[in-house]
Formats: sequence, structure tokens, C-alpha cells
Amino acid sequence: MDNRLTLQEQDLLVEDALKTFPLAPMPRSITPNVMARIQTGRRPTIVMWNDFALSLVIAVCIGAILFAFQNLPAVAVMEFRKQSILLAQGFLVNARWLVPSTMFGLASLFAALTIPYLGRQLMK
Repeated sequence: MDNRLTLQEQDLLVEDALKTFPLAPMPRSITPNVMARIQTGRRPTIVMWNDFALSLVIAVCIGAILFAFQNLPAVAVMEFRKQSILLAQGFLVNARWLVPSTMFGLASLFAALTIPYLGRQLMK
């Protein structure tokens, strides 16, 4: 196409050509030809070598983590359990302020999302 034409002019030229050129009859052998191409065509590769490399790295990392946790000394396991229990108790003790603040935060978020919409609806 002529590069000096604008996009609208190019579209108008294509539309005019599509409307004015006569239609050719469809060949009878189009369905068998298309089906032959589909059946004999090479299928695309779904899994690439990058996928294998990534899955191998992830599997090795998970295996290393499991191996490390299974071979921890007993003192480290006890310390980890103690710290996790203390953390859970800290959440339970300090949760008294967490529930109301979460509810007020959600209410303010929903209000901030709803008020501009309602204002636009009232202005119409």
C-alpha cells in the first residue's frame, strides 16, 4: 500500500476493493485439502527444554529443603517449635485490636470504592 495514505484511507481502499471485486466460487476440493494439511501437519511442541530445566531446579530445591528439615538436630527442632508456639500465642493475645481494626479498614475501603460511583450516579 501507499505509505502516504492515512489508516482511514487505507481502510476505505480495502473496503472498496472487497465490495467491488466479483466473488469467485469456492473450489470443491477445499475441505479435503484443509483436512490433509491438518492431519499431516507437524504438531507444535508444548513442553520446551526450559520447562524441563525449571522443573528440575524446583524439584532439587524442594528435595534440599526436605532433606535439611529431616536432618535438623533435635535442639533446633525444639527451638523452632517453641518459637512457633510463642508467635501463635502472641497473635492470639494481641488479636483483640486486630478484628475491629480489620473490620473498620474493610468498611472504609468499601466506602472509598462505592462513594465516587454513587456520586456519579446522583449527578446524572
